[in-house]
Amino acid sequence: MKNVQLISRNLRQIDHLYTKKLTSEFSSIQVNNHYEVLLVLAKQKEPIMQNQLAELLQIDKSRMVNVLFYLEEKNLVIIKRNPADRRQHYVYLSPDALVSIPYIETKIQQINDLAERGISEEKLNIFFEVSENIRQNLVLKRNKQQ
Repeated sequence: MKNVQLISRNLRQIDHLYTKKLTSEFSSIQVNNHYEVLLVLAKQKEPIMQNQLAELLQIDKSRMVNVLFYLEEKNLVIIKRNPADRRQHYVYLSPDALVSIPYIETKIQQINDLAERGISEEKLNIFFEVSENIRQNLVLKRNKQQ
């Protein structure tokens, strides 16, 4: 009989350890695990709307509102209504967040280097390829059921 294992168990353990490391590194800037939001905003050339940000991060729109509210309270993002359509909100990095971006990028790179230690580039590429294939298989399966 084949040994049945949940793929998600291994992924959750990796995610937990990785997130725990990031959280300890970013405790001084109070991003509460929302550093990815700041990094995505930092890469935007044009203003981005709240719903576009949610799509980029694959986060539910209502969850995105809560994340942005938290980041706005910490003075890390600025949210402005679109004067042409009051239902739309543009999201910008605050000056405080802009100063923090190089620090966040450096710390993430250090943690990535730690996580990748002893793993060849070829094996890392295979890991990312397999992870993406699993993700696509699950998305395709879910879409076919809908």
